[in-house]
Amino acid sequence: MNSLLRSWQGTKPNTVMKTKTTYRNLGACLAGSFLFATSALGAGLNPIGSEKQFFFDDEIVETLENTRLRLNVAEKLADNPVIKADRPWEGSDTRVGFVIFDERLGKFRMRYSSGEFRSGGRNEKGEIIVLGEGDDLAKQRVTCEAWSDDGIHWEKPNLGLVEFNGSKDNNILPAAAIRGYFMEDLHETDPAKRYKGLTRKGSYSGNGMTFDLYYSPDGYDWKPYENNPIIDTGDQKGRWGPTDFAGWDPVRKTYVAYLENNYHMHSKYLHHRSIARAESPDMIHWSEPETIIRTDDLDYPDTEFYHLPTLPYEGWTIGLLWIFSTTNTTHEPHFVFSRDGIHFDRRFREPIVRRGDHGDFDSVSLYANRPVVHGDEIFIYYTGTNWRSPEQLEALGDQAGAGIGLAILPRDGFVSLEGARADYSVVTTRSFNFTGSQLHLNLRAALQQWGAEPCDVRVEILDGRHTPVSGFGFEDADPITATDLDHVVTWRGQSDVSALEGQPVRLRISFKNAKLYAFQFR
Repeated sequence: MNSLLRSWQGTKPNTVMKTKTTYRNLGACLAGSFLFATSALGAGLNPIGSEKQFFFDDEIVETLENTRLRLNVAEKLADNPVIKADRPWEGSDTRVGFVIFDERLGKFRMRYSSGEFRSGGRNEKGEIIVLGEGDDLAKQRVTCEAWSDDGIHWEKPNLGLVEFNGSKDNNILPAAAIRGYFMEDLHETDPAKRYKGLTRKGSYSGNGMTFDLYYSPDGYDWKPYENNPIIDTGDQKGRWGPTDFAGWDPVRKTYVAYLENNYHMHSKYLHHRSIARAESPDMIHWSEPETIIRTDDLDYPDTEFYHLPTLPYEGWTIGLLWIFSTTNTTHEPHFVFSRDGIHFDRRFREPIVRRGDHGDFDSVSLYANRPVVHGDEIFIYYTGTNWRSPEQLEALGDQAGAGIGLAILPRDGFVSLEGARADYSVVTTRSFNFTGSQLHLNLRAALQQWGAEPCDVRVEILDGRHTPVSGFGFEDADPITATDLDHVVTWRGQSDVSALEGQPVRLRISFKNAKLYAFQFR
């Protein structure tokens, strides 16, 4: 519990943000959620219904024998980068803005920017001048759109919206169609507001920062909210750092934003970047951001948190926390998870997508986007760069660049329990009751040759005293011997567990040469 408490305790805000109305005191919600989580742990019986259960959840797992959790590193696409800079209007620095599976279009949709960054000598202080930021070179940067049926192979459609070198046969978007923050809002009931975009004015170091809200039926034509700005920090320094307007939170029934807090590292309290959360019932009235993730004793002293893209996933909030090592000048995403979107578990202190080797396009920084769940896979798109500091930019010359990569996990595959080779590994759950008639298990069998032995997974259903229920013991369990994302568990050929519905039971899973991801009653 102490580690959870340390993960969300934050500093008291040192600004008062001016919004239309402060919707709620998030600080009070933090305390209430913590008390709720504490009482749930002591309840003894967990009514899981038909919700999917993960083995990283301490509230469902009671004991582990001869096994432990493993963070599964997402597998990069062999043909990365997925977007090649192969058009005259594209440059060596190509970065992903967002990727969604657009339900309206029935395909993947990506927006990306492309241009150049170059070193331009040194100023009178001896500092390297970076060309491509707020200058003529930056004005040449374009924002484009790409489409895909499978999320892997992308086409660049001729949108016919912007003229380039005398032709509109390109995928360039006009300035009027671009919003710095973009989301498809599936919670929205008004088709004219299906897509929401925001623009920010002001900077982190200057006085004042505002956000304007826009609505669109298609992501191209935007209508401003009539009472903009929706966020106004007044004459204080701009506090909202790189922000993920994550959309509707189905757990807390509110819109949510995660942002780099503390004035983009300029806080007089922490002197480095941390992560805050703000909430809104309607995307208009926002609460004051409250710090929820800050560094602890397990972090290196140069660790800062740059960004937190999140995804609501099977009753959890899944996050990819950008770890910025200021000494080594690198970025990489760590997997974090939370029941309530506030108290995040950071037990896995390693990247879920790894930076590339020296010479690769993603060797220095890897900026992961919000994961996209599609079918049986989880897609993590990212911007990878081979430079972060002006010194690196100068040293690399025209070899400096950025590209868009893709890394993939199987469904539910963020974390798994790892089975031993010869002896059984065993996981026993806490007591729960369920609804449904079958038990489904997501697992992956080990490859056989030159390492593992045959996969063998057996599931027992126990009563509250850890005694196998008649007909559901180890000897009754049919062994599971192959990879299956949705395996229906059977005992002597029978899968029906409806007779146990609503009763207090536990699972005991004995397994070897396999990875276990999740289980679910349906």
